[in-house]
Amino acid sequence: MKSFHEFLSRLDDLVSISSVRTTPSGNAPFGEGIRDCLSYVLEVARLYGFETYNYDNYIGEIAWGEGEEIGIIGHVDVVPVSTGWNSHPFTLTEKDEKFYARGVVDDKGPVLITLFALKELKDSGIKFNRRIRFFIGCDEERDWQDIEYLKTKTTIPYYGFSPDGDFPLSYAEKGVLQLTFNFPELKNFYRLYGGTVVNAVCAEACAMPRTAKQIDKKKLKQYKLKTDRINGIASYGKAAHGSQPKKGRNAMLNLFRYLRDMGEDVTRILECLFFDKYGLDKMHNEQGKVTLSPNILRTERDGTFTIICDCRIPAPFTKEDVLAVVDKFGFKYEAVEKHPPFMVDKDGFFVQTLLSAYKEVTGDENAKPISMGGSTFARAFSKGCSFGVEFPDEPCNPHQANECISRKSIEKAYDIYKLAIEKLVK
Repeated sequence: MKSFHEFLSRLDDLVSISSVRTTPSGNAPFGEGIRDCLSYVLEVARLYGFETYNYDNYIGEIAWGEGEEIGIIGHVDVVPVSTGWNSHPFTLTEKDEKFYARGVVDDKGPVLITLFALKELKDSGIKFNRRIRFFIGCDEERDWQDIEYLKTKTTIPYYGFSPDGDFPLSYAEKGVLQLTFNFPELKNFYRLYGGTVVNAVCAEACAMPRTAKQIDKKKLKQYKLKTDRINGIASYGKAAHGSQPKKGRNAMLNLFRYLRDMGEDVTRILECLFFDKYGLDKMHNEQGKVTLSPNILRTERDGTFTIICDCRIPAPFTKEDVLAVVDKFGFKYEAVEKHPPFMVDKDGFFVQTLLSAYKEVTGDENAKPISMGGSTFARAFSKGCSFGVEFPDEPCNPHQANECISRKSIEKAYDIYKLAIEKLVK
C-alpha cells in the first residue's frame, strides 16, 4: 500500500465514530453515528475522484468505470461493545504491529482497504472495462433494511463480493434462522437478562433472587458467579460470532446451572439449548454443522422470560429440517428465517477469478474455496462471495473484545483486492 500512513489516519477517523445502531432520528434511519460514518466514507471517496451516491442515509454507493457491472459491498455499522477490552474500543490503538478497535475487521477496515485499492487502480490510469459499484451498507449487523431500501432505488449487480469474511473466499454461507423460545416465570428469581445482539455469543447474563435464601455462596463459587445489588447474580463468559459459538463461552450456561441447582425447573432448557439433547449438530456436511447458540435472555412484562437463539443451517439442509428437531424440545417458540442457505458455483468464472488473485499474492497454490457459518452482504448479489479480510490462522476477534488486524494482514489484503479488482475490470 503506497499510502499506509494516510490509510491509518482515515481508519482512525472512522473507528472513532461509534456506529452501533441506535434510535432513528431525522435523516438518520439507523442512528446518527452510522449516518456520520457513511457520510465520512462517501466524502473521502469524492475527494479521491469517485462517483458517489447516498440513498437517503440507508446505504451509499461508490462507482467507477463503464460496462458490465461488478458489485462490492461492505458496511460501517458495528456490533455493540462487550466487556474485556484492553483499550478503548473506539480509539485506534496499535500494539505489536496490530491495530485494535471495534470495526477494524468488521467491517470499517476492509471498507477502507478496498477503497484504497480502487483508488490506486483508478489513479494508475488502467481502463475499467467493467463498472465497479461499491456499496457502503449501514444495517448489516441487524436487519438488512439498507439492502431492502436499495432495491427500491436501483438495480444490484449480478456478481459481487463482500470483504467481510475469511480468505481464501467463501462460496457458500449457512442459512440463518432466529428461534425465540418462551418460558414461564421462575419461582425464586426474576429480572433475567443477558446478551447484546442475536448474532453474538452471550458474554454476560444475570438473574435477581427474590430473597437472600437463593444466594448460595458455595454454588456461586462452583459456577464462578458474582453478586451485587444491581445485577443480582451475574455470570460472565466470552463473546464470539454467533455463527461460531464454540469460539466463545456462553454466560447463560453457568447461570442456568445455578438456577437448576437452586430448584428451578430449567433442566430441559439446559438439555435442549445448551447440551444438544436431540442432536442438531449431527446434521452436517462439507459446509459444517447446524449450530444453535442461545444469545439473548430477557424478562417480559408479565414475568415470563425469553431466550433468543441464533441457528445456522448448511445447504442443502433447510429450515424445515431443523424445525423437525426443534419441535421435539416441547417448548413454545417462534421461528424467523433471516436468510436461507446460499451457494455459488465454486468452479465458475467469478469464484475462480477471486481465488486466482489470492493464490498469486499469497503463493498458496493449494487454496480452495470454503464455506462459512456467517451470513454476509455477499447475499445481496445473485452470485456473491465473501472474500477476506481474515486470513487462516490469523484470528482477528470480530464481534469480540479486542477486535484487531495486523499491519501484515492489511497490506496483504490490499494487494489481493487490488489484483482481484484489476482482473475483474479487465
